[in-house]
Amino acid sequence: MSRFLFFPLVPYHANTFIPVIKQLKSHEAWIIYSDHLRHYGRGKIFSSQIQIIADENNILSLPYTPQILVREKPDALIVMNDWGGWPKRLVEDAKCMNIPTIGHIEGAQDYLDTHLDHGYPGKRRFPYKKVDYVFLLGEYDEQYFELQNTKITGSPRFDSFQNQNSKSVKPEREQVGINCNFSYGLYADVAKQWVMDIVETTDSLSVKHQISQHIGDVTDLSKFNLYQNGIYDMINESTVFVSRFSTAIIEALLLGCPVIYYNPHKEMQPTFLDAIGGFPTPTTKSELKDALQDVLENPEKWLSRAEKFLDFHVAFKDGTSANIFAKELIEIAKKKATLGSYFPIRSHIKYIIELITRKFK
Repeated sequence: MSRFLFFPLVPYHANTFIPVIKQLKSHEAWIIYSDHLRHYGRGKIFSSQIQIIADENNILSLPYTPQILVREKPDALIVMNDWGGWPKRLVEDAKCMNIPTIGHIEGAQDYLDTHLDHGYPGKRRFPYKKVDYVFLLGEYDEQYFELQNTKITGSPRFDSFQNQNSKSVKPEREQVGINCNFSYGLYADVAKQWVMDIVETTDSLSVKHQISQHIGDVTDLSKFNLYQNGIYDMINESTVFVSRFSTAIIEALLLGCPVIYYNPHKEMQPTFLDAIGGFPTPTTKSELKDALQDVLENPEKWLSRAEKFLDFHVAFKDGTSANIFAKELIEIAKKKATLGSYFPIRSHIKYIIELITRKFK
């Protein structure tokens, strides 16, 4: 029986892994979540959403400690972040023990951290360079991993979109969905103007709009029409979806909603700069108005043109990604070498220091 240790850094990671875990259980695999939030529940965080998600899906969730690899001896470790925090440390420890490590790319990723070239703070991450295997969203991603083992698996969290990608009920009136996702300070200085451009343009066209704000976005939108439900609900209620760099562009297309990538601040992430003709990429307010008029008048044309973009960026759109993902994990687990004798002393020191630091905050 194969043993797999999943390390979700945030709650949505836990949800992303659920379809894969359901497939693995048919292979009689033993599944464990390493839950760093559950441990920190002794401090400021009093409950762990990761633990709740695990309990709801009958998955064993264990508090993270640096000894979890030594105790559980998994056949493979799966993460969605290998460049920071405890996932990075766990990947390094696993490699010292000869445990295969897998990084999953489940959405649009700025592999080059291009925001740094625009003067925004931070360090270059070099994402998914520490893991042994990288599970890619689509063919597009291969160009960034010439020296690593890669598997194209698509994104299991898109599998459920298969039954939703043709809207059975069209919006009663034209409505523009606006995705305000200037998360974690990136391009936050232009966020308000970006939103204003779209709102003023929709008003000039006498078209209704709604705004979805990402949980990590702190733009003051108190005077705007904020959407109160989930972003997928807003997409399904929209005639066209407008966004900056975001996986939600891909999600909207998969859900059958044409999109516009509005980039007046000249983001340099390559993912959406080359739309392969699949959606407009205006960079001025005037171009945005022309794009909105075109897409609103010809939504089916734009959705048809977007298929080439989706085929290049997203594999297994037929809803089989979780199954492919699970099969690849089983094959990797078979290659596990003899576990190396290793005590994660650096991780223990870091763990104790952080524990003491949190206690006195």
